[in-house]
Amino acid sequence: MEETRIIDSTEVYEDHGQGLPVGTDLLDGKFKIDRQIGSGGFGITYLVRDIYLDRGVVLKECFPDAVCFRFGNQVRVNSPRFEGQYRKSVQMFMREARSIAKLRHPNIVSVHQVFEENETAYMVLDLIHGRDLMDIIDDDDDSALLLPDQVREIVVKMLDAIDLVHSNDLLHRDISPDNILLDKWGSPTLIDFGAAREDASKTPAKVSTMLVVKDGYSPHEFYIAGGKQGPSSDLYALGATIYHLISGESPPNSQTRVAAMTNNEPDPCLPLVGRFPQYDRAFLAAIDKAMQVAQRDRIQSAAEWLKMIERDDSKLKIVKIPEARSLSKTLSELIEETNKHVYGAPKYSGDKPAKPAATTVKKIARPEWIEEFNRESREADERQRQEEARAAQEAARLAEIARQEEEARIAALAAQETAEQQAPEPEPEPEAEAAPRGVLDWMPRAKRD
Repeated sequence: MEETRIIDSTEVYEDHGQGLPVGTDLLDGKFKIDRQIGSGGFGITYLVRDIYLDRGVVLKECFPDAVCFRFGNQVRVNSPRFEGQYRKSVQMFMREARSIAKLRHPNIVSVHQVFEENETAYMVLDLIHGRDLMDIIDDDDDSALLLPDQVREIVVKMLDAIDLVHSNDLLHRDISPDNILLDKWGSPTLIDFGAAREDASKTPAKVSTMLVVKDGYSPHEFYIAGGKQGPSSDLYALGATIYHLISGESPPNSQTRVAAMTNNEPDPCLPLVGRFPQYDRAFLAAIDKAMQVAQRDRIQSAAEWLKMIERDDSKLKIVKIPEARSLSKTLSELIEETNKHVYGAPKYSGDKPAKPAATTVKKIARPEWIEEFNRESREADERQRQEEARAAQEAARLAEIARQEEEARIAALAAQETAEQQAPEPEPEPEAEAAPRGVLDWMPRAKRD
């Protein structure tokens, strides 16, 4: 029988979407909630002020809303029968936060702290100032769009980051345009790992809605409770993300693709190869392969994808230099004309125009915290190097002392042994002379008597 509760409705934050209200303090006042910036089936994300360091950070709260609710600041389960499942979700959230914190990579968001409070768990992450890929895709301003070389750089850096994730036996499970941020320099950062999702997918049928998918980006195995997930699942999602970035079209739902294949109908997902000549054919072919419906037909690892791109890079590219109209052209005119020919992107002339290219992402004013963070990082690295150098010197000193003591001990033993061997044999003691016998001693006993 399920528990019945009577609660004060004012203690349930419906207006905040179950999120903590602005101004809430956490971890004994170290963090203060500025505002809620996102929520999903497994967690709520906040913009938070780090009071001690006086800077903004991102804080993610473990909150699987299918089995829990907010009461005051505390998180409670909907029913006692979900208590065990909820505690497992919190434990997995903590475990994955610690695992992600070990992933030191410039294109993976850093986890600085994880702690438990309010009957749930929280992780503190970097605040990345920039735009996500979905913002760029949806932006009507052509100057916000990306050049093919920029898209290629994003793919290479994301594959390198994902390779590190997979080598640590982790899966992201939520790669999509809104989970890849570009900073002001155009460098991508992978954020929002799908903590606790694998464990949550084993919940009873009544709460099977905890299976979170993103139509267009999630492979078909994400739609099945207990579906086999692996590195190719993340690579499908990355391929779908880049597909959207290049084509400007959201990829078809993978379930729709499965249904079409089952009915012997054409795949509704049109390949990129042949449609966007401003990109290298092998680069587009790798994306198409990563997005295959059947897992066995996809690219199986990030390293394999990178090798496909590297092979394409190694090909000799012939650049046709335009002929000069006259021999009187100056050197600077020839250079300018050649540069235009080399770097200019060809226009797509099909019925559906290709997504226009642009020069760069919109510039964002460089915040002060970046300089502070970089300075603190350099100082911390320098302190660590000095401590390691001191530790190495001390270890060498102790080793030298131990070596000298051992050598002295061995030398002392050798000297003692030599001295014993060279010592002269002791002279035998002379025998004591017998006392002279008396006259009576020589006489027969009869006469003595």
